[in-house]
Amino acid sequence: MNPYEALDRIWPRPIFAVVRAASAETAVKAARAAAVGGIKVVEVALTTPGAYRVIADLRREHGGDVLVGAGAVTTLELADRAIKAGAQFVAMPHTGYQIFEFCMQRQTLAIPSGATPSEIVGAWGLSVPFVRVFPAWSLGGPSYVHALKDTLDTVRLQPAGGVTPENMKAYFRAGASAVAVGSGLFPHADLQLANFTAIGERARALVRAYEKTT
Repeated sequence: MNPYEALDRIWPRPIFAVVRAASAETAVKAARAAAVGGIKVVEVALTTPGAYRVIADLRREHGGDVLVGAGAVTTLELADRAIKAGAQFVAMPHTGYQIFEFCMQRQTLAIPSGATPSEIVGAWGLSVPFVRVFPAWSLGGPSYVHALKDTLDTVRLQPAGGVTPENMKAYFRAGASAVAVGSGLFPHADLQLANFTAIGERARALVRAYEKTT
């Protein structure tokens, strides 16, 4: 799948479910619950034990219905292993130019991150479809995204870090083009207690909230 095909899967419902768990088994089940709840893009943080197996398992199980990628990718080695495991996109917590070039060579969508206007403009200059704003909540939440869009109106932004079903609409109203939801969808307590039903319901709430913004 090339980056353009990946984007065709993202834009109809641009919500990334970012799963980070204490075990591969929990991560797979949590991601499955999010997919059943209507989330069509799953990002597996490579800080999850067995993350590459999680990516491979999700691709086998949901390959035709859910876009599966890798998050927290900080080195070329991690990017290479993730793509070999089946990752259809690679998300970085920074703007890694070498990682970006590596992904482009392998026809894989790369998502860089930035915090300051300078970092965001630098990432946008790579001709990416959007730039992840991380950590969004710590930087000011929806008001920060709104301030960025006031000046950087042509830059597509994806807030990550602190996005929840309760504030997601505010991010889109502030000008976000996509969002990445981690602990707001996969709280530690639900993962620890294997409360995957609650995760599925939360995913449905995110989908409903997004539909009300369009």
